Amino acid sequence: MGNFSLREFFKIPDYDNPDELSFGEVAFDETKCIKCGMCAKICPGAAIAFDTRPSMKPFPENQCMFCGCCSAICPKDAVIMKKPLIAKYFYKPIEHGEIKTPRLFTD
Repeated sequence: MGNFSLREFFKIPDYDNPDELSFGEVAFDETKCIKCGMCAKICPGAAIAFDTRPSMKPFPENQCMFCGCCSAICPKDAVIMKKPLIAKYFYKPIEHGEIKTPRLFTD
Protein backbone atom coordinates (compact mmCIF):
# COMPACT_ATOMS: atom_id res chain seq x y z
CA MET A 1 0.00 0.00 0.00
CA GLY A 2 1.41 3.39 -0.99
CA ASN A 3 1.83 6.37 1.28
CA PHE A 4 0.46 9.82 0.50
CA SER A 5 2.62 12.90 0.81
CA LEU A 6 1.10 15.85 2.68
CA ARG A 7 0.72 17.68 -0.66
CA GLU A 8 -1.08 14.69 -2.23
CA PHE A 9 -3.35 14.34 0.80
CA PHE A 10 -4.75 17.85 0.35
CA LYS A 11 -4.61 18.10 -3.46
CA ILE A 12 -7.87 17.65 -5.33
CA PRO A 13 -7.51 16.77 -9.03
CA ASP A 14 -8.03 19.48 -11.63
CA TYR A 15 -11.05 18.21 -13.56
CA ASP A 16 -9.91 20.03 -16.72
CA ASN A 17 -6.41 18.53 -16.74
CA PRO A 18 -6.25 15.07 -18.40
CA ASP A 19 -2.96 14.37 -16.56
CA GLU A 20 -4.79 14.62 -13.23
CA LEU A 21 -8.21 13.17 -14.05
CA SER A 22 -9.25 10.75 -16.75
CA PHE A 23 -12.96 9.98 -16.95
CA GLY A 24 -14.29 6.49 -17.55
CA GLU A 25 -15.14 5.07 -20.92
CA VAL A 26 -17.68 2.56 -22.18
CA ALA A 27 -18.29 1.16 -25.66
CA PHE A 28 -21.39 -0.17 -27.35
CA ASP A 29 -21.82 -3.43 -29.25
CA GLU A 30 -23.86 -2.32 -32.27
CA THR A 31 -24.84 -5.90 -33.11
CA LYS A 32 -26.58 -6.35 -29.73
CA CYS A 33 -27.92 -2.82 -29.21
CA ILE A 34 -31.69 -2.47 -29.73
CA LYS A 35 -31.44 1.34 -29.47
CA CYS A 36 -33.76 1.64 -26.49
CA GLY A 37 -31.79 4.55 -24.98
CA MET A 38 -31.96 3.24 -21.42
CA CYS A 39 -28.17 3.57 -21.02
CA ALA A 40 -28.33 7.32 -21.73
CA LYS A 41 -31.33 7.83 -19.46
CA ILE A 42 -29.80 6.06 -16.45
CA CYS A 43 -26.28 7.57 -16.68
CA PRO A 44 -25.73 9.75 -13.56
CA GLY A 45 -22.81 11.54 -15.25
CA ALA A 46 -24.80 12.30 -18.43
CA ALA A 47 -21.86 10.84 -20.36
CA ILE A 48 -23.88 8.98 -22.98
CA ALA A 49 -25.45 10.74 -25.96
CA PHE A 50 -28.34 9.13 -27.79
CA ASP A 51 -29.69 10.20 -31.16
CA THR A 52 -30.25 7.12 -33.27
CA ARG A 53 -27.62 5.11 -31.40
CA PRO A 54 -25.68 5.48 -28.13
CA SER A 55 -22.23 7.07 -28.02
CA MET A 56 -19.91 8.66 -25.45
CA LYS A 57 -20.10 12.45 -25.27
CA PRO A 58 -16.84 14.34 -25.84
CA PHE A 59 -14.94 16.00 -23.00
CA PRO A 60 -15.99 18.13 -21.05
CA GLU A 61 -19.59 16.89 -21.34
CA ASN A 62 -18.40 13.35 -20.66
CA GLN A 63 -18.41 12.94 -16.88
CA CYS A 64 -18.35 9.11 -16.83
CA MET A 65 -17.78 7.83 -13.28
CA PHE A 66 -17.53 4.23 -14.49
CA CYS A 67 -20.35 3.28 -12.11
CA GLY A 68 -21.72 0.55 -14.38
CA CYS A 69 -25.35 1.69 -14.31
CA CYS A 70 -25.50 1.68 -18.12
CA SER A 71 -24.14 -1.85 -18.28
CA ALA A 72 -26.48 -3.08 -15.57
CA ILE A 73 -29.66 -1.67 -17.16
CA CYS A 74 -28.95 -2.72 -20.76
CA PRO A 75 -31.41 -5.52 -21.60
CA LYS A 76 -29.13 -6.96 -24.32
CA ASP A 77 -25.68 -6.59 -22.64
CA ALA A 78 -24.59 -4.19 -25.39
CA VAL A 79 -22.58 -1.89 -23.09
CA ILE A 80 -18.91 -2.78 -22.73
CA MET A 81 -16.99 -1.37 -19.75
CA LYS A 82 -13.64 -0.19 -21.18
CA LYS A 83 -11.67 2.21 -18.97
CA PRO A 84 -12.24 3.23 -15.34
CA LEU A 85 -12.16 6.74 -13.91
CA ILE A 86 -8.55 7.45 -12.95
CA ALA A 87 -7.72 10.34 -10.64
CA LYS A 88 -4.44 11.36 -9.02
CA TYR A 89 -3.69 12.83 -5.63
CA PHE A 90 -6.55 12.68 -3.12
CA TYR A 91 -8.37 9.97 -5.06
CA LYS A 92 -5.17 8.06 -5.88
CA PRO A 93 -6.01 4.44 -6.76
CA ILE A 94 -4.07 1.60 -5.20
CA GLU A 95 -5.09 -1.01 -7.77
CA HIS A 96 -7.90 -1.19 -10.32
CA GLY A 97 -7.88 -4.92 -11.00
CA GLU A 98 -9.94 -6.56 -13.68
CA ILE A 99 -12.89 -4.63 -15.15
CA LYS A 100 -16.13 -6.46 -14.37
CA THR A 101 -19.75 -5.66 -15.06
CA PRO A 102 -21.94 -4.84 -12.04
CA ARG A 103 -23.52 -7.67 -10.09
CA LEU A 104 -27.15 -8.20 -10.89
CA PHE A 105 -29.54 -9.83 -8.50
CA THR A 106 -31.78 -12.51 -9.91
CA ASP A 107 -34.78 -14.23 -8.44
